[in-house]
Amino acid sequence: LIIDDFLATGNALKGLIEIVEQSGAKLAGVGILIEKTFQDGGKELRDKGVKIESIARIKSIGSSKIEFEK
Repeated sequence: LIIDDFLATGNALKGLIEIVEQSGAKLAGVGILIEKTFQDGGKELRDKGVKIESIARIKSIGSSKIEFEK
């Protein structure tokens, strides 16, 4: 199980998944504190079969407003 703070483009998470695979372990899933869903990292990894659970999912960030997914 990988726990990470932010998920945006997914590059850091891809690196962590690669380390898990190289070790011979099996990835159970990923827990994310904040996911920026307006960037494609989460979608791309989910499409590859990675189980991801996010506590907060941000839909957009404006100059004076943050919109969360429901």
